[in-house]
Amino acid sequence: MDINKNLDLEEIREKIDRLDSQLVKLLEERLHIVQEVAQFKKLTGKKIFDEKREKEVIQKNLERVENKELNHYIELILKDIMDSSKEYQKFKIGISTRYVNDLELENKKLGYTGVPGSYAYEVLMNLLKNNKNSNIYNIEENKNIFHFNSHKDLVEAVHTNQIDIAILPIENSIVGEVRDSIDLINTKNIHIIGEVRHKISHNLLGVKGSKIEDIKNIYSHEQAFMQCSEFLSKHEWHLNRMTNTAISGKYIASKDKKENACIANMKTKEVYNLELLKENINNEEENYTRFFIISNEDIVIDGSDKISIVTSANNESGALIGLLQIFYKYGLNMVNLKSRPRVSKPWEYYFYIDFEGNMSSEKVKMALEEMREKSNYLQILGNYKLYNLEI
Repeated sequence: MDINKNLDLEEIREKIDRLDSQLVKLLEERLHIVQEVAQFKKLTGKKIFDEKREKEVIQKNLERVENKELNHYIELILKDIMDSSKEYQKFKIGISTRYVNDLELENKKLGYTGVPGSYAYEVLMNLLKNNKNSNIYNIEENKNIFHFNSHKDLVEAVHTNQIDIAILPIENSIVGEVRDSIDLINTKNIHIIGEVRHKISHNLLGVKGSKIEDIKNIYSHEQAFMQCSEFLSKHEWHLNRMTNTAISGKYIASKDKKENACIANMKTKEVYNLELLKENINNEEENYTRFFIISNEDIVIDGSDKISIVTSANNESGALIGLLQIFYKYGLNMVNLKSRPRVSKPWEYYFYIDFEGNMSSEKVKMALEEMREKSNYLQILGNYKLYNLEI
């Protein structure tokens, strides 16, 4: 009886092997066509990720499934095929070799999260003031500047060409990464074209005429609460989380109650005519946030010396070490490594890596080619430079 079961299992496995052989040939043929698509997109400047087209293709193929019980599993397979196709297109197209002298901000639609007064707003204003290609007059009345309620909305606006360039917080020197930012860039057709490190100075602000003794409620972003935890622990205030520090300032100004206060910067105080109750309440004096300058255009600015990638190692012993050793092999300095969960695949992880280099370098090209061969996923997020802005 056991022998017959083994024979039956072998027959079933042979059927699967034959189907796998056919699938491999079809997938190889599909990737050859994908290569043609990649070349067309490179010549015409079209984006790799067409969300509408991808949804249509998946839906059309799901309608062909006869056993609807299998729809969910076939959808997962189709999405994996789409992701692999996009990765292959990016590899064939490569990151742009179109170099520009500086950020081109004139007549561009620009975006940030929050409202006037937010830290991202400050970064954008400083970027415009320090940019030789922008008109320094009437910056704050610029009609091409748009604000968004969330990082998701901001990135979606860049992705869909509603705006051209945006300021996105990525990491704080005290509390670490802004978790959703990396995930959002990775899943959309977004390019990192610059980085700004902005000093964060949190202040306790109230409405005009208020004092610390009046305060019962504090409003701010969760990151601000974490960065000011030592000061807050000395008081029995009710903490109310909001999507942005400047939005909290706008909120308490609109309510005009002395029992309400917020944690925000001095720009928020100025914009919403608030009272300074306590200056610089950070846990640490040296408090900085990294902001990425993101774009829907794939460009490299002269002097770019940093590259960000997202990769994923094969699920086997030593796979991640094998990828990291590539940086040592080619003499590349890795300056940042973080893991992020793959949403569609529980207990599997992406690895976000920053390293020093320029895409025109042969050793960078060889390192990325080897990493692509040894990993099961590789996406180049951008080759960019750090802007030291005069405030």
